[in-house]
Amino acid sequence: MAIPFLIVFLILRLIEVWAVFNIHSLEYSKAQITLMGWAYDLQWVFYILGFLLILNILLGMIFPQAVRVLVKITLTLLIVLQGGLLFYFTKMLIPLGTDLYAYSLNDVFLTVKASGELNLFNILAILFVLVFVYVLLGLGKWIPLKYQTAVVLTVVCYGYLIGIGIAKNAQKEQPAELERNLMANKSSYFYDQSYNYFTSNEYLYFDFFLASANSGDRLVSKDLTETNYPFLHSNDYPDVLGPYFDEFDTLPDIVFVIVEGLGKAYSGEDAYLGSFTPFLDSLSGHSLYWKNGLSTTGRTFGVLTGMFGSLPFAQKGFMDQAPILPLHHTLLSLLKTNGYFTNFHIGADKNFDNVNYFLQYQQVDRILDLTSFDADFEETPSKSGFSWGYPDKAMFENAMRKLPVSSQPQVSIFQTQTSHDPFLIPDEEKYLAMFEKYIQNDLISLPLTTGEYRKYKNMYASILYVDEAIKEFFQAYQKLPKYENTIFIITGDHRLPEIPLATTIDRFHVPIMIFSPKLNRSKRMHGVTSHFEITPTILSLLENRFDLDLPSKVAWKGYVMDTSSTFQSKISNPLMRNKNQLVDYISGEYVLADNQLYQLYDNMGMEPVTDVAMKEKLLTEFATYKNSNRFATENNRILPDTLAVYIPKN
Repeated sequence: MAIPFLIVFLILRLIEVWAVFNIHSLEYSKAQITLMGWAYDLQWVFYILGFLLILNILLGMIFPQAVRVLVKITLTLLIVLQGGLLFYFTKMLIPLGTDLYAYSLNDVFLTVKASGELNLFNILAILFVLVFVYVLLGLGKWIPLKYQTAVVLTVVCYGYLIGIGIAKNAQKEQPAELERNLMANKSSYFYDQSYNYFTSNEYLYFDFFLASANSGDRLVSKDLTETNYPFLHSNDYPDVLGPYFDEFDTLPDIVFVIVEGLGKAYSGEDAYLGSFTPFLDSLSGHSLYWKNGLSTTGRTFGVLTGMFGSLPFAQKGFMDQAPILPLHHTLLSLLKTNGYFTNFHIGADKNFDNVNYFLQYQQVDRILDLTSFDADFEETPSKSGFSWGYPDKAMFENAMRKLPVSSQPQVSIFQTQTSHDPFLIPDEEKYLAMFEKYIQNDLISLPLTTGEYRKYKNMYASILYVDEAIKEFFQAYQKLPKYENTIFIITGDHRLPEIPLATTIDRFHVPIMIFSPKLNRSKRMHGVTSHFEITPTILSLLENRFDLDLPSKVAWKGYVMDTSSTFQSKISNPLMRNKNQLVDYISGEYVLADNQLYQLYDNMGMEPVTDVAMKEKLLTEFATYKNSNRFATENNRILPDTLAVYIPKN
């Protein structure tokens, strides 16, 4: 059975390379990816066969027939699972890993169902493949393989592995993340990550984490002196936005627009794929605009806790701890105690990713999700009869119908979701035609060909759709009486991973924009700023203008938004790639990703560097964060009871 098993894996690699390079526009060599990929595949195949050989020797003499069937079933399942992992990778260009375990079974089921892949045809196809592979493995007994031939074949395979290993060690630089992912055996990646997930005790807590907490080159110096509360420090943040605003009439309304998948790669000035957000581009010319903005997570699960709470990640994302959340502050809870009315709007299910628990903790006054739409709205089109909910235009319109009109100041959050897999949008033909016109008239001078853009036409069309939805939202909002006294903050939750990433940090690179009729000037900011910095910055602006009741100590992970006109990075923050995948850390103008050190440049370009001292510095800072993160979130040590705005009854 080993020979068919080996041959199938080698053929699956050919299928994977063919599929990936046909679906995506990649600049790598197919031959190199295939040859290196075969090396990883052989390593995995030999590991599995070696394990099953031991099993066969130990039990085969006692239960020969049963062991043979067990081995055959095991190999069949491994082949089918490899096929499933390949299918996931061809769509996402990211191998499936421990992030799978961070979602509930219901969330996984909803995601698969929304993608349109969970249907009768696919279920029958999987059953057919299971039977076919099981029969195929049985044909191995007809292969006329003699002992000497088997030895020669084994030597050749191991010789190939050794040769590839020597070639890999001779490489001076670690391959880019995407290249590593392309070459990796997807089963080996998944099972290695799973093993580490279930056996790792990576995080230990030590008191020495305070030793290197303060650094003179940061935007805010934090006096981290509470050993039992590792993130607690004095609420002493400068008002960096004040000079850009005229006087407000009263406490301003604050509106957040969080755009699903709005990456800097295809939005705004210097977008290396060209900008597909014409309205946001025009608005940015009248705004404070951060071109070097960073989300805190590579998926949506961390955008609310990062933007509004500047909170640590815990192990799987802060909201994964629900329903029992550690005591904490957020922009929402603190402004609510200062007289604000709070609103949250989304076209999807508020229960996904435990968003409802987080909002309930903040005692948000009004939450509208897919259960709160009027009857005249239609849900997003679907492939399987199930969709994520209502499209973005409907979300904005439904929210504007019901937004309270009163003199009380309000915080309103609008979170889009249409520009998400499976990228189905209303009036699809209109936006696909808009996409075609756009790439031919506006993007013709870019190095990518129209054919390369068309490989991602549904994704780009969905970005054009949401940009138009935001435009219509602004047109409607301008008619409200308090529009002139409103601050708008617009950003993306992360970049779309389905469009190939240029660098490791590309998945986090998002535009951040602040617009208000009260702005006295616009400005392009080149300082690096993350979502962690938004809440401390907005609160400092309001506190400087109004008599807010804010706590003397806070636990914000972030600093303040960097308004520098030239490129610089004066933050040190962790970045969580996926749930359960905390492997990225930025400190100053350096990034540690997958244990490789990079230097940052303007527009979030990055190059690998060799600097042993700097790498050790970042490794120490990152370990400090991981220890503090685990201790604070698992032991309710973000805030002491005396500082909590709310102490929920769990």
